Amino acid sequence: MSALERFEVRARAKAGLADPKMRAKRYAAAESARRIANLKADGLVIPLSEWLGHNNGPDWFEEELYLEFCWKRSHAKVWAPPTQEIGVRRARKAEALGVTYRQYVLEILERGRYLDEETAAPLRASFKTGPAP
Repeated sequence: MSALERFEVRARAKAGLADPKMRAKRYAAAESARRIANLKADGLVIPLSEWLGHNNGPDWFEEELYLEFCWKRSHAKVWAPPTQEIGVRRARKAEALGVTYRQYVLEILERGRYLDEETAAPLRASFKTGPAP
């Protein structure tokens, strides 16, 4: 990414274009404009007010955008190692046990236990055969 592209990205972010709510509003405005243009092209009458038939409730996608934001933030927070040393230690331990880093950390996160040879054996077997149907 060049310096100019990074500058443009920062400028767009500062302008609020990266905000999910603003993105949803821009999408809704573009969708409304497209719908009106299609109706005009078909020769249909356009309502006098955009609020005609609107109950002034929240947008349909507002809650979904917020939930998506929360899930992404939580996912990033959980999968980031607490420190570099812990991340390296987990990677070495996972390699020694014959499982992936992701499987090792997932076991810690799901069950709160650290794998040893005995508990890693079922994971290695399921990794080779694939998940059960």
